[in-house]
This record gives sequence, structure tokens and C-alpha cells, in this order.
Amino acid sequence: MGSALRRTWLAEGRAEVPEDVVEAALWDEIAVETERCEPHAAVRHNQRPGLLAMRDGSITSPQLCKVHPGGTALNALAMSKGLAEVACEATGRSRMTPIRYGLKYYQPGDYMHVHRDDGKCEITFSCGLTPGLAAMHWLPKLRFLTTEQVVDRLADTPYPDGGEEFPIRHRVLTGFDGSRIPHWRTPLDSQSREVLITICFTDLSV
Repeated sequence: MGSALRRTWLAEGRAEVPEDVVEAALWDEIAVETERCEPHAAVRHNQRPGLLAMRDGSITSPQLCKVHPGGTALNALAMSKGLAEVACEATGRSRMTPIRYGLKYYQPGDYMHVHRDDGKCEITFSCGLTPGLAAMHWLPKLRFLTTEQVVDRLADTPYPDGGEEFPIRHRVLTGFDGSRIPHWRTPLDSQSREVLITICFTDLSV
């Protein structure tokens, strides 16, 4: 498993998490917890136009959704040994730790313009907690450009042409190089709200 994960990460910037890493019962607990957290979710609505390059290498841009850090069930997922092992195998790091995780609630029309994740996120895992979440879009060919180069190319393009689809699987996590590969979510074309889980890992031993 390790060598295949590592090869895919190096070549494509993604890492498939085996389905048996997370028990079905934990997904059920997270689903119940998500419903309980939703009334307390905060609106995240960044309206500053264009792309803003940050000192850590990340890029922020306009977005609209609701967010919540989750509770004990989501914490158990983020802290699971199996997920940390996948993060280590893929990235080649010795000790990966989740530093940021949470729930994103997308209502019809909610969106996230092209951006790069926090520079400390060496691998970002995501999945849909609801089954209807459409694919993310990303530009893996721009993975190794500098922040300035990405901003210069994409500053006036919230949803760039030529992007590839990154499937968001239902209750199956997939890792990707979100701090380097620009990615985005077009406005949700749905009649119901959908929920995305994100978990970011870094190596605190270095």
C-alpha cells in the first residue's frame, strides 16, 4: 500500500484512502453529529475580489458556505491511526498530525473560488458526508509554480478553464496536495444542502 500511495502522490498529488481505514459506525456517528452542529455553524463569506497571496504560500479568494469544527466523532476520525498512516505513506513524512479539520455546509449556490490551502497543510483529506456533492475542480499541472506565478495566471478567473475534475467520494476520504495545487468549487447546483469534510495534516516533528 505504501509504495503505491507514494508513487501516486509524487506523480499526481493525490492519495486514495482505503475504505476499511474508517469503520462504518464512525461515519454514522459523524452524520448524527453533523446534524446537531449545523444550527451553530458560522457563515464564511469572503467577498474580496480576486486572489490574495499569503506569506505562507496559500492563496485566498471569495467563498460562501457555513463551517463548523465538528465534535467528538469528527475528532475521532481526524485522530485515527489509520488516516495518519496514509498521510505518512503518501507524503513520505515520519509523523503526521491533523492540524485543521471541520465541516463545510454548502447550500444551493454556495461556492469557493480557486485558491490554495494553508501552507502548513502538507496533505488535505476530503470527502462528502452527503452523497450528492459534485466533484471539486483542480489544476495539478500548476502544482509546482510559485504563489506569485499562480496569482498572475489566475487572478481574474474564479473558475479557470482547463481544470480537471477531482471526484468527492461519499464517506471515502481522498488526500490531495491542496497547499500547492489550485482548486475550487463551482456554485452548488442542487436543491438541497451538501456537507464536505476536510482534514489537513502536517509533520510537527520537523
